[in-house]
Amino acid sequence: MHTLNHANLTTYDVPALQAFLERIFGLRTLETRVGKFAILQDAQGFLLALMFDKNMTPEHGYPGFFHVGFLQDTPRAVDERHAAIAQEGLAAPEPAMLQRGGPPTYGFYVNAPGGVTVEVSTMNLSNPI
Repeated sequence: MHTLNHANLTTYDVPALQAFLERIFGLRTLETRVGKFAILQDAQGFLLALMFDKNMTPEHGYPGFFHVGFLQDTPRAVDERHAAIAQEGLAAPEPAMLQRGGPPTYGFYVNAPGGVTVEVSTMNLSNPI
């Protein structure tokens, strides 16, 4: 069996994105290098590397609808993440039913610090809410 165990995201603000992921999603930082690189880990052991990209700016970031997702077990958990993000002062639409071609889910998207779009949603395919 093959398991996806790490990913790398580029950003124009490693410290801001790192802090956001720690506070909102509970990732913990394993290593940093002068604000230009950080390795974070989630509770299941997945590693996320953040790297500074001098060519990435708020105006020139990821293409199209690229995003990373944090699936939640329940709609209540989605609502809790939304409240935490709102307390950070970030604008995020209220969670709602999302219909994207497959079974509906409950969630929202937010532009996180550093130019990364983050999805927070349920993925219970038999009963999304």
